[in-house]
Amino acid sequence: MPTDPELAPELHNSEQDDEQSQAQTVAEQAQALRKGDPTASVKHDTTETPDLVDHMRDMEASGRIDMGAFKGEPSMDDDEDYYGKEPSDEEG
Repeated sequence: MPTDPELAPELHNSEQDDEQSQAQTVAEQAQALRKGDPTASVKHDTTETPDLVDHMRDMEASGRIDMGAFKGEPSMDDDEDYYGKEPSDEEG
């Protein structure tokens, strides 16, 4: 983009000459290409693994957080009395 000879040279920002490679332009193009709901769960018939989005929604609806990913890990709570006892292997 040619600069206006009437303007002071310090008013021209050469980093913005290539408008098509600017972040806001690239972001607008990417958003225009996006289709569908980004929070929609995707079902795959070929997997036995439960859908993560559905699992998260189930936890949210029930109010109970699945801590199975941390099973067997030590509890690093400073105040164990505040949170209660650690669940035994029989509880879950």
